[in-house]
Amino acid sequence: MKDLQLRPLVTHNLLKAYGQTPTEAPKASGFAAMLEQSLSKTQAKQDQADAAIGAAVLDQGVDVHQIMIAQEEASLTFELLMEVRNRLLEGYQQLMQMQV
Repeated sequence: MKDLQLRPLVTHNLLKAYGQTPTEAPKASGFAAMLEQSLSKTQAKQDQADAAIGAAVLDQGVDVHQIMIAQEEASLTFELLMEVRNRLLEGYQQLMQMQV
């Protein structure tokens, strides 16, 4: 029962992490579409962090704090995605342990 109360909070935090408000629904419907969108946005954050590091290596005038911010954003979105994955696996394992 406790997991059911966390569901709106996790959804709200996931939308907030990707710059959407809770009233903005993803354009595609369904959980699979939201998960796919989350994966693509996580990859985009990682690509931005990699680009910032590459620009710094090539001495293109990127500040160190911008690199650190990009890396931290990428890290946080990845950690959030991993927590969602862990919750899904826990739910699946609980379903598999249920006796019918």
